[in-house]
Amino acid sequence: MTIRLALSLSVTVALAALTGCGSRSEPQASPSAAEPSAIPPQPVATPELTPDPEPEASASALPAPSSLDQARYAPLDECAKQPGWSAFRKALASAILTRDSQALAKLAAPDVALDYGGGSGSAELMKRLNDPETQLWQELASILPLGCAMQGGLAAMPWVFWNVPEDTDSYSAVVVLGDDTPLLDKPAGKPVRDAGWTIVNIDPMAFDTGAPATRVTMKDGTRGWIATHKLRSLLDYRLIVEPKAGEWLITAFIAGD
Repeated sequence: MTIRLALSLSVTVALAALTGCGSRSEPQASPSAAEPSAIPPQPVATPELTPDPEPEASASALPAPSSLDQARYAPLDECAKQPGWSAFRKALASAILTRDSQALAKLAAPDVALDYGGGSGSAELMKRLNDPETQLWQELASILPLGCAMQGGLAAMPWVFWNVPEDTDSYSAVVVLGDDTPLLDKPAGKPVRDAGWTIVNIDPMAFDTGAPATRVTMKDGTRGWIATHKLRSLLDYRLIVEPKAGEWLITAFIAGD
């Protein structure tokens, strides 16, 4: 079970809040908010399907549409109307697109948190960004289209990080990316139902990021396979951004719990 975040505007409390995903009541399906960036968010689709009663998904009998569909977690932008956010968002997108570590470091607090082992600071951030083995630019680029959530005056990207149900085990749960990502009856098999923007469970001990598909269990118990590159851990990299002295600054760029 995840732990509700305790928030404050201080960097210390913001880092403490990163030890688990926050929770709100489950959101209803709604269109993705447009973000002012060269990397646009994916639109939201809300297909309604009846859960497959069998423990294994079957391609021979696709579920009929129903109003009893699983909750969707398509990204929203709750930050766009915040004063100064648009300028910050554009500068962030520009730094990522050009891979300008100095420009990105200027958007971060001097003591920005980078891991749970004490790694911090804008100089260390630049060092890690310039190391191709870290692949941090790719991580940042993957965050941009995934929306932004607000809690207690702080912003979190991606949006889902602060919108996970309380009964979710974030260590074994992943969000399915994309509007029309299908659940398959087997690896490279036939589509059974739409699983886009749902939260599903995996076996974290057996999870292989290099595998073409991963076995998942949906909230209603339906099992099947989803393309691995469409799965994102709820504890993957996120940005915590705080308003400080009239500007937004990244106070944490971190993964894990």
